[in-house]
Amino acid sequence: METAIRDEYEIIRVILPFILLLIYIAVSSLLLPPVLFVALLSIVITYIISPIGRWIIPMAIALGFPWWYAGLTIWLLDILGALFMAWNFGYLFSLPRLGPIMERVIQRIEDILSTHPWLERFTEAALLLYLTLPIQGAGALMGSVIGRFLGIDPWRVFTIIVIGSLVGSFGMALGSDALRLLLIGNIVLGIAIILLLAGIMFAGYLSFRAIRRRRL
Repeated sequence: METAIRDEYEIIRVILPFILLLIYIAVSSLLLPPVLFVALLSIVITYIISPIGRWIIPMAIALGFPWWYAGLTIWLLDILGALFMAWNFGYLFSLPRLGPIMERVIQRIEDILSTHPWLERFTEAALLLYLTLPIQGAGALMGSVIGRFLGIDPWRVFTIIVIGSLVGSFGMALGSDALRLLLIGNIVLGIAIILLLAGIMFAGYLSFRAIRRRRL
């Protein structure tokens, strides 16, 4: 009897985050125009299966979503992902298709920690910073695995992800909307800012590659 109750509880822990996501999608279908609802589905799927991270927020705003709705959607996805990971982290490696994916994620985390040793020194503060900044792939999955590698309690990791995603998602959404308004009001200035940001990102990428080559 106790085993049956435990098995049911474990099943609930697996499916509950997906049920909550379906509820959010169902409510959104009642609130959004059909075109935006289809766009919402594509945003949700893309965020879940791709490493694009929060950079999908500017895309959502460009498609016509209010900044707060775009930020809320990504924040909710991170909350549900963190909840799923907090409950089911240990079971993921035994799943037929997800197990190999988790092993690749673990390998990527090991590469990140070897490249950024400061993550091990600052633990919780570094994890919060990592989840707040618009770093590609920084989300519930990567944050949960990094937190476990650092030995942080699962529910503290969950809290850090919730706070970091709240600041990062809404901050990026608000900044993207401000940039959109700037582009509308002054196209030349807006394009100049975009080019400047692109140049900074490209310079950072080149610096990162140079540092990695020196270490190799």
